[in-house]
Amino acid sequence: MPKIAIRIAYEGTQFHGWQRQEPPDKPPYRTIQGELEKALADLFQQRIVTSGASRTDSGVHADAQVAAFTVETKIPITRIPAALNTRLPGDMRVLKAWLPIDDFDPVRDAVEKGYRYEVSHGDHLRVRPIFDRRTVYFSPHHMDVEPMKLAAAMFVGEHDFKAFAHSAHGRDSTVRTIFSCQACAVSTDRIVIDISGNGFLYNMVRIIAGTITEIGRGRMQLSAIQAALESGDRQLAGPTLPPEGLRLRWIRYSDEKSLEPM
Repeated sequence: MPKIAIRIAYEGTQFHGWQRQEPPDKPPYRTIQGELEKALADLFQQRIVTSGASRTDSGVHADAQVAAFTVETKIPITRIPAALNTRLPGDMRVLKAWLPIDDFDPVRDAVEKGYRYEVSHGDHLRVRPIFDRRTVYFSPHHMDVEPMKLAAAMFVGEHDFKAFAHSAHGRDSTVRTIFSCQACAVSTDRIVIDISGNGFLYNMVRIIAGTITEIGRGRMQLSAIQAALESGDRQLAGPTLPPEGLRLRWIRYSDEKSLEPM
């Protein structure tokens, strides 16, 4: 059967993350994978199992998640997004569908992922978000972006990120490579933290963002980052920021693997 790849966007507030969750003694949790597979089953009139490139946590958003599945169909590939979108809830959308190579794996074949964490900061009455409150983290404390830029740069490179991961990360190795990490003020009360790498541990981006924001607030020193990286001690890193400020922005594959059309 042919393999089909799709690119998905979702507002994650009302979802329990990407991965399908079906507790034996409770109704299934509402997840991205679960809603997608219901829509696929309705469209193709058979059970379809999907694999997703990133297991985003509860409340985390995505501009460009990638998933893949196999199915025999006469529906033109270009019409699959529209057909699925009529069956999906309003907080998720399929943006594109294409035919990758048969052994394409959205998880294994990803060469780089990019995330953004967005923060609204400053005086409580003046800047608390209203219209985008579900997609931005609010802090009433003013942050200085200059030390945050220095802090972000310290994460670039290959490091052991044990101190910047949840204890239940479930990975054999905590070594990851960060290709880029930048903090930027996009307005007087908004800061974005953009980070890309070859892979991320459970809660890793939210902990890195928590560390950078603590430095911006003046509550941590830059030296704490190096100490945490060298020791692997989670207590030396910053807090895990809430999920609403985080979004998966993009996933890159080598051209010969994904064959994704422009």
